[in-house]
Order: sequence, then structure tokens, then C-alpha cells
Amino acid sequence: MKEHDSGSRNYEYSLTVGRFAKLCGTTRDTLRHYYEQGILTPYVDPENGYHYYSTSQISSFYFISTMRQAGCSIKEISGMVHDASRDGLVPVINAKIADLERERRLLDKKISALKLGAWFTENYAHVKPGVPFLSEIPAISVIETPIHKRSGAYHSADIAKEISLHFSKMSAGEELVTYPSGATIAYRDFISENYSYNNVITLSLLPPDHTRFFPLPSRRAVLCSHDHNATDIDKSYRKIAAYINRNRLKACSDLYSVSLINLYDHEKNHTYYKYLLLCVE
Repeated sequence: MKEHDSGSRNYEYSLTVGRFAKLCGTTRDTLRHYYEQGILTPYVDPENGYHYYSTSQISSFYFISTMRQAGCSIKEISGMVHDASRDGLVPVINAKIADLERERRLLDKKISALKLGAWFTENYAHVKPGVPFLSEIPAISVIETPIHKRSGAYHSADIAKEISLHFSKMSAGEELVTYPSGATIAYRDFISENYSYNNVITLSLLPPDHTRFFPLPSRRAVLCSHDHNATDIDKSYRKIAAYINRNRLKACSDLYSVSLINLYDHEKNHTYYKYLLLCVE
């Protein structure tokens, strides 16, 4: 894909560097770099050393620019430029397509995670903390990691090993986003006021794959917000149980404790904000 013989200028090479840069929407420095790397070669006037480009090289510039945006290195582009055959181009292009598709899937997961966090925060900003209410919820999927030693598993510090295992599982293979995460309390334990955790969980708005992510059993749920200003989360638990009983609702899930914010500042002040969620029929 050699552009021309720089020793014999023909009428085609009539664009100055400045004019060519303007037509391509780029800079002189970029063109100089491409020239030095041997991937976009202008005609060099032997008398004055001026560089000239051809209008046909505009398509070459956009090919190079597209490959750069796709993540190709100068070395890879040089290989394509100097071996502009189907066998030379197709494997590199297909590899970059696969890379971009992986990036897109991960970006979709990141966007989904933030949207779910925003949904909790925005939709229930007006709700009084510690007061349960019934609401429709989005189509949420969940991935779970069981806690095998549930005795004494009442705080995140008690399940640090399982949290680490859960996050490792989430990042294995194709990366998954770990926000928003939390833990569950089995319903039978919840109604008997044994508030020990049984699973570490991550929620998502992505469609369930029925392999790792599974749908929540209902689009209706009793929810209750809880934050660092409330001293006893057990009170919120009991209020949720009373609300379900009072309104004759049928629970169909464990209790999900979803952590949205959990921060310590430099003075070790603890700020947290979570939603408690229990699906009902």
C-alpha cells in the first residue's frame, strides 16, 4: 500500500501539509508522526524539502485514524499498510471488532449498574427512612454467593471471605460490575428475627442469563430505606415484617439488603445508605 515514489512527483501530489491537515481535520504534528512511522508518506520535494499530499491519501488517513480509534498500535497499522491484502487485513480487523464488542458489553454493564443505583436513589428520595412501602420495581436480576457459615454472620466484617469470593466470581471471565451489592437474609430467618446473612448478592438491570444472573421472583416489593442516622436496623426489619402481615401480602423472596453508599471519611465517620427489599406476590 505504498503511496508513491517520493523521487518523482506527479501532479496528483499538490496539497500542502496545512491544506491536507485541514481537509482531514487533523494536525501537522499527527501527519509528521505518521510520516516518521512510515504509514502515510507524502511527496518530498527534493529542491526545498516541502511535503505534499494527494487527495487520494485522505482515505488512507481515515483508514489509519479509524484503526487508531479501534485500538490498533502503530506497529499493527504499519503491518496492514505494508501488507494490504485480505489475509493481512481481515485477522487484525476481526480481532479489533472482538475487542470493541467486549468493551461495549462491559460499558453496558457499567451503565446498567449506575442506572440501578440511580433508580434506588432518585425514585425513593422522598421516602421517609425506616418506613416500609409497597412499590413496583424494575426487572432486576441477581447473582448470589452462598454464605456457608451463617452463624454469627450479621455484619459485613463477618462475611468478608464470602464478599471477596463473590467479587472474584463476578470478575472471572467476562468482567461483571459489582454495584449495587449487598446481602440477603433467608425469609424463614427474617420472620423469626434471626437476622443472619445467607448470601452475598449483586443486583443488575441486565437480562438474566439463568446461569449466573437470575430474575427476582416478582416485580412488586416492599421496600424500606435505612441510613447511618438510624441506630438500629433491626427496627426496620420488624417494620417490614409487620407491614407485610398488616397488608396481607405474600412474601416470595428473601430480604435483600442493598448497599448504595458505605463510606468512611478521614476522621473515620461512617456514612451509609441502603435499601431493604422483599418481593411479594
